[in-house]
Amino acid sequence: MLRVYLDWNIFSYLKQRKESEELYKSIYAIIKRNNDKLLFPYSSAHLQDLKRGFSKSEKSKELTYHDLEFLHETSQDHCLYENQKEKKLIPIIKNPTEYFNDINTGNPDEEINLDSLFSSDSKEMTDLWEKYVGLLKSIPTGIDFDGMDTSPIKYGDFRSIFPNTRIENNFYSLMKDAMKIMSQPEKHSNIYKSVRNSSIKDMKIDTNPENWGNPFDYLDKVLAKTKLNQTFRDMVENNLKTTHKDKKLSRFDVFTKYYISLDTFGFHPDKALSNLIDDATHSYYGAFCDIFVTNDDNTYHKAKAVYEYLNIETKVCKADEFPSVFYSINQLGENNVSESISSRIVKMIRHSIILMNSVDDELNQATVHKIHHPLVDYFDRMQISYLNDRTVLFFYKKIRNYSNFMFWTELKTIINKIVFDFGIDDNLKGDFSLQD
Repeated sequence: MLRVYLDWNIFSYLKQRKESEELYKSIYAIIKRNNDKLLFPYSSAHLQDLKRGFSKSEKSKELTYHDLEFLHETSQDHCLYENQKEKKLIPIIKNPTEYFNDINTGNPDEEINLDSLFSSDSKEMTDLWEKYVGLLKSIPTGIDFDGMDTSPIKYGDFRSIFPNTRIENNFYSLMKDAMKIMSQPEKHSNIYKSVRNSSIKDMKIDTNPENWGNPFDYLDKVLAKTKLNQTFRDMVENNLKTTHKDKKLSRFDVFTKYYISLDTFGFHPDKALSNLIDDATHSYYGAFCDIFVTNDDNTYHKAKAVYEYLNIETKVCKADEFPSVFYSINQLGENNVSESISSRIVKMIRHSIILMNSVDDELNQATVHKIHHPLVDYFDRMQISYLNDRTVLFFYKKIRNYSNFMFWTELKTIINKIVFDFGIDDNLKGDFSLQD
């Protein structure tokens, strides 16, 4: 199966226009006709998009729940879930409405109160939190506010975002200020844009990113000649090491840092901080899929740039490109729909491109073939190993993105297609079941 991640703007357009515009009629028809070939997972980023407008009126709440129902229909509850504790992404099955209700507690515009965040009826938990707070308050941030106060007037807005840290210059106060920004990004968009635009002007960065070529190479050259005196790549990596110290870096940390840093230096910049955070998160989740579809031009360019730099081969496309991208991978109609798996394998042995002719892990002679159109809509590699007494065929998919997992649905679909063609196995097992 192909895993396709749709940005929220695509979900929204699809819901609204699937019966009125030819493009979205076509995309919706592809989704309905190919549920054994395509999987459309959602993520918490979609829910955050919905959460912002949820409490504005009763009408908006009603519309939000209609959107969640459409999200359920399209995703079939397949969810990409970032486990913050384990610092990794895992696949889960969860109804979008239930997940939304779980995270939609309190007023989305209300500031997070760090002082009461970990208050508990348990004296042991409260004592533990107070000890941790004491530790954070004992660690200075290293921020030079005196130097900041003498910086050019155009950076004046930036000085206002650390009210707590100015009073008590320690990590606890810095966390309070950071959580205020994260909980209310809309209120800090002007500050972010002001600092970004002033920095771009001071560093003489070309404001038209179409002239840059590769954004990483361009920024490497520009930043190395400024007071930063380091390349863009080195700046991001050093910043990651400084901000995370001895903590394990997750893929989320690295990906979103590069994405947001590109924006900070003017590569297809977003107009609002909240949009930037949402789009960085959507692009991260898209990196676990075969195709990422977005109509946002800024997201499109930043996602492509970060994917290329991190060797993530997820295809990034816009809505009007999706049908051709899908059909180019699947080549629907090219082969007879009744053609058996065995017949396809024979053709692949005779006509496919041989990528490697060497030995396998057990030093048996082996050849690896490229499968141009995925076998059972999944496998794109065939390895033939020649043992002393027999020849063995292995099929696998070369993973070209962040994904190192499968949804049960993907596994079930593959197994059932094989069973449909070959019948039950030697253990009298047929269609896939969770009990097996």
